[in-house]
Amino acid sequence: MYIRLTIKFFASIALFAVVTAGGQKATSNSGSAVALKFINDYIDNAEKMNEGVGIVEWVAARPDATNGFKGEVKRIVDEAYAEDPEMGLDADPIFDAQDYDGKGMELESIDEKTGYLIVRGKEMKDFKLTMKLKEVNGKWLVDGSGFVNIPPDRRILK
Repeated sequence: MYIRLTIKFFASIALFAVVTAGGQKATSNSGSAVALKFINDYIDNAEKMNEGVGIVEWVAARPDATNGFKGEVKRIVDEAYAEDPEMGLDADPIFDAQDYDGKGMELESIDEKTGYLIVRGKEMKDFKLTMKLKEVNGKWLVDGSGFVNIPPDRRILK
């Protein structure tokens, strides 16, 4: 019993040290790690050209996105194609842009009180994106990205 408590104590100290010393560094159990995995997986899918899965199907299959986010992505895409069946969207709603950094995204900042975070391109440092996290049943999930569920005053001006 003493050994188990000692291990838990030192594990707690180590986690505290990683969180406080790392500043904005994403840890595997953090919401920022969830957001970064989500957006970098999305980039990987987008980079597949014609082999990638469509945006609605891709988001719907993600266990790390809220149902509200999934529904809003579907609504935005469906409305865009209803208005213009040939063109559809003129920008990617998850990136809030037409272009993105194909090398991936990294964490720039996070507001733990609100769940909003800013990610930026690994190579295109000026390419920034607002995302929102929501805790659901003890798990962090993506609830907003780009212009999906992100209010205008939180979006990054491009």
